Amino acid sequence: MHDDSSETGDDGLDASDSETAFLREQIELAVLGGFDDEWDIEDWLADETTDEDLLNELKAYAEELFRQQQAREDTWHTPTVNDAIDEAFEQLNERGIVALQNAGYTMSDGWSDAHEAASELPDKPRGAVFYHGQDLESGVQGEGLMLAFGAFEDDETKSEAASISIAREVCDTLAAHGVQVKWDGSVHTRIEITPFAWRKRR
Repeated sequence: MHDDSSETGDDGLDASDSETAFLREQIELAVLGGFDDEWDIEDWLADETTDEDLLNELKAYAEELFRQQQAREDTWHTPTVNDAIDEAFEQLNERGIVALQNAGYTMSDGWSDAHEAASELPDKPRGAVFYHGQDLESGVQGEGLMLAFGAFEDDETKSEAASISIAREVCDTLAAHGVQVKWDGSVHTRIEITPFAWRKRR
């Protein structure tokens, strides 16, 4: 952490300006991401800064971005790629594969969420697929989505083949919904949804 009162960056911005710019960027990503509402962002901001003036400024900024985003969303009269991903993930969940979007912020968070979701189901799912918060940020910025996958297979000798089977089913299901994917067939490589215009309905 740095001292906001004195530090100045190489670009001439002092630390407080840099912090404000960072928080504004995070708000933009959250609004465009489509998973957070105004209350979520307000709660997050309250943890990030104790400066009341800055907090009020950022809340107003978020409110305006939500208004603009809703106006954009009102123009989406045809299905978006995100709609197709929603439908594909819903279908995968129905088929015994835990499919999660925006699962935590890191890979370990995502797997933790996947195992938790699996534990709450009446029948043990075959495996999981998800993207986490860092992947979401990349997706919002038009860089595509990276999907993690794996089988819930206790037998280590069968785990790799079972995971590859899960990945193939994920790829086939996404493709059937018109979502373009790339995967090299390796259990060590994540599935890529190729870059697309991010339009997630809130």
